[in-house]
Amino acid sequence: MKEPYEILLTEFLKTHPYTDVVIDGANYHYLLCGKGEKTLIFLVGGMGLSFLYMPYITALESEYRILTFDYPYEYDDNSGLVDSIACLLKHLNISKGILVGSSYGGYVAQKFARKYPELTEGLCLFSTASLSEKTVNELRAKYQKKAPLLLWILRHVPYSWLKPVMIRSCMRMAKNTTPEVYAYTKDLFRFIYRDYTRKLDLHMTKLLIDLMNQIPCKPEDFAYLKGKVLLILPKNDESFTPEMQKDLINMMPDSVIVEGVDSGHISTLIEVDRYVEEIRSFAQEV
Repeated sequence: MKEPYEILLTEFLKTHPYTDVVIDGANYHYLLCGKGEKTLIFLVGGMGLSFLYMPYITALESEYRILTFDYPYEYDDNSGLVDSIACLLKHLNISKGILVGSSYGGYVAQKFARKYPELTEGLCLFSTASLSEKTVNELRAKYQKKAPLLLWILRHVPYSWLKPVMIRSCMRMAKNTTPEVYAYTKDLFRFIYRDYTRKLDLHMTKLLIDLMNQIPCKPEDFAYLKGKVLLILPKNDESFTPEMQKDLINMMPDSVIVEGVDSGHISTLIEVDRYVEEIRSFAQEV
């Protein structure tokens, strides 16, 4: 079994230091490393912690230039966020990149690709859904009434009370895994929530809620990416139904679809080797 995540991350950060920069008033905490002609831009999911891509970075940095970052607190809206990300790329002289987005990061990747085709070389979307009219309406139905109460809870309930609830919720996604994987996943989420803050939770929750305010995407928005989209949509994904996955497939033109991933929504955390090989194979052809 792997070493505890905390030990692996400590060693990783010794050789992969993050950089902090202010761009148009937004504070970015980013990591730019690796080498190669193509750049992979990893967009983190709803946890908001870019270091979760650590195993992907170590596996791919000898072949690709890699950028990842935490979403700046200055933006609680997704439209402002993608504009800010474009500014970051220009600041770093990244002319174009392959966007890799998991879960919420997949939504960010789609918004970015729609608005900035000149900066987008390809898309890798994992465990996510499209930003179609159907999805946006579903998000609106889910969040419109619940959002005020959810935000009130996050602002006022002692955060030490909420953390155990969140860990239990996360662990439900690992209920059908092996004992070894379950133990590793539990160690990972305990480590994440040990230092997780109310501020970060509120920030990510606001971004997720704001998805219901987005202008829906259409297939023609991504026509320029024909044959340049990789989709890995696991079976039994607790966050995205088969209907939502089909909706994403219909949104993307002639995408490369990978099947046979069975670990649900946390598969990006526990089936890293499989995902890395699919990214490598796909990126070589883009």
